[in-house]
Amino acid sequence: MNKQQVRARDKDSLAGFLGWFSLGLGTAQVAAPQAMCRAIGARDDGNGPALMRSMGVRELTQGVGILTQTRPTAWMWSRVGGDAVDIALLGMTAAETRHRGRTMVALASVAAVTVADVSASRHLARRQGQPSSGMLIRKTVTIARPPEEVERSWNAAADLREKVNEAGALVSFEEAPGGRGTELAVELVYAPPAGDLGAAAQKLMGKDLPTQLADDLRRLKQQIETGEVVRSDSTPEGHMLSNHLKQRPAQPLEEAVR
Repeated sequence: MNKQQVRARDKDSLAGFLGWFSLGLGTAQVAAPQAMCRAIGARDDGNGPALMRSMGVRELTQGVGILTQTRPTAWMWSRVGGDAVDIALLGMTAAETRHRGRTMVALASVAAVTVADVSASRHLARRQGQPSSGMLIRKTVTIARPPEEVERSWNAAADLREKVNEAGALVSFEEAPGGRGTELAVELVYAPPAGDLGAAAQKLMGKDLPTQLADDLRRLKQQIETGEVVRSDSTPEGHMLSNHLKQRPAQPLEEAVR
């Protein structure tokens, strides 16, 4: 199974990464403010933990804004403003702390993140016109059968065709290179609710359409080539990508059944 993704939206991978970074950092600041204060060389008593927690709330808010908006230009610039505040606070901390080394490392880290924030913000600011919220998804599978046979089998797969039609997807059948059969491709614009956060939630639950299509096409390939879907005691419904999240490292039988 081959998968190609072409982003048809304004938010590039850097902005997406910074959104997730905000969520991770904000969670740590809210959940463990005293530990975060010590990590940057600041005092973990007095007003320090409360200030750290407020910074965490800011990070969480910015992260949600970036990950749910199609063109989060304002949210990205708000990160730049937050970076300036953080640098100022770290400068004050460096002037009075006994752990200046930790503070200087934190300053260098914030400076590096600021460069990334400015770059992503400028990228979004240059975007014009109506933003596109979707992502172009292309799923392909090579089936060792001629195009006519693959197309007949596709037409007979009523449930799969209905799912594809409801998604407004395009389907194509082409001869695979080297006479290896037929390349069946399904292409659609995937725009889950709540943006990247919604996509992550659907993926964790195994309900995102791209993963479902990958499973469906794999099963169709097995059905056409062998006449059945490969199953086992551990995967009675056939191999499914959505079940990968439930996997665990192999264990001796006596440990696995405890």
